[in-house]
Amino acid sequence: MRKEISCLAIVTLLVLGLSGQGFCMARRPPDPKKSTPKQAESIQKVSGMISGYDWTRSTITVVPTNGALITAEIDKTSKISKAGKLIKMADIKTGDVVSVAYETKGWKKIARKIIVQEKVAAKAATTEKKKK
Repeated sequence: MRKEISCLAIVTLLVLGLSGQGFCMARRPPDPKKSTPKQAESIQKVSGMISGYDWTRSTITVVPTNGALITAEIDKTSKISKAGKLIKMADIKTGDVVSVAYETKGWKKIARKIIVQEKVAAKAATTEKKKK
């Protein structure tokens, strides 16, 4: 009788042990190498004129050619360029025409790339003076 009880106990423990291991493995966090890749960041683009900026909050406000005002935050990863050269945030002026690529995180719009367009009127005037 004792042998039967001890055999039954061993079998029960074995069954519980094997099923418990399978149960634990099912709840293991996914392997980062095998997990699905993250969705690509949602980058949106807008072109328009700078209507204002707030250097204390590191934001610019753009009036797009079509649509509502966009206020984008500039952070350390934002790239700002003009005529193919990187410039500083302080070099952006009200009235500049820009193209902004931004990412929306929650309610914030984070500028990833800002391209300041060269002023066409000033460029045309210098070209006309050179012709004369």
